[in-house]
Amino acid sequence: MKLRDIFFRKDHSFERELQQYAVYTPERRSLNFAPTNKIFGSRKLKFISAGLQARVYKIEGMDWVVKEGRWDLELNLFGTTKLPLPASLTEKALHMFQYTFLPTVPEILRQYKAYLKFVQYFGYFSEKNSYHHPNLDLIINAQRNIRDSLMLHKDDLEQYYHMRFHHKIDQVLQSEFKYHNFVPKEYLLIGQGVSSENKGRTTFFIVQEFVKGELLHDLEPKLLESNVRKQLALMIYLILLMNYQIHLVPDTRPRYPILQVGNWLTKTDNIIATEDKIKFIDTRWFWDYNSNPIKRGLIIPDMIINLAKSYINVLLNELD
Repeated sequence: MKLRDIFFRKDHSFERELQQYAVYTPERRSLNFAPTNKIFGSRKLKFISAGLQARVYKIEGMDWVVKEGRWDLELNLFGTTKLPLPASLTEKALHMFQYTFLPTVPEILRQYKAYLKFVQYFGYFSEKNSYHHPNLDLIINAQRNIRDSLMLHKDDLEQYYHMRFHHKIDQVLQSEFKYHNFVPKEYLLIGQGVSSENKGRTTFFIVQEFVKGELLHDLEPKLLESNVRKQLALMIYLILLMNYQIHLVPDTRPRYPILQVGNWLTKTDNIIATEDKIKFIDTRWFWDYNSNPIKRGLIIPDMIINLAKSYINVLLNELD
């Protein structure tokens, strides 16, 4: 048996195990706690990075990454400089504004509910084996309705945002690129933390297919292939559309939020580019325009939207 076939069968067996314990609904009564120590204890997790909400590991010998929700808190200032914060005190202060970041079960399920909206806009599952969900047919129908009506919303978006799209937007919205899938396959588990920092507390595990490429932060957009720039323009159009229709803005925070406060989009680590495609790899944090000022992120969604409005035309202007 070829080595490639061995890894495939190993990944397939692991995925079936994930499907058995994954969360598929934000309803608390349907919650199924996963035996995370059993699932991950026999597999070697190689640390990759740590974000505000999760630590990220690569499962060695498999094409999956694991994002474990963290109960500690630190801000990435610049380089390797980080600022630890007292998580419980910070949480109590923000709770007055109905804002939370710790991986409690209600917060995990709230984020999953928003994620199900996210996959409708940014996902496009043309093949049923590209994603697993009990209600996959409903998700696919919602995706098709959104992608098939992109051109219909152009005038409304221009009026809503007080802008004009570059004329090449029609080229993107009427091409095969409008069906691009930005969402990697992933599964959500809830169970006992496996990292020493979490000390066994209940948290989330997002197990996501590994996407090999470069983070948008590290790329020069002008050097991207034309097809990838079209996908990036479509992604930004979908950000504008999602906010217009349901008032949610996906988080595209930069690597160093304090130093790069003026570029809350193109300097993000939440989007990855390969030679031929763009993927959204951070699929859980959204800014809600209908929330109170603190919970909505103050001016953060405004910064994302304003940059999206200008940057989409920069990309379109550079197309062949």
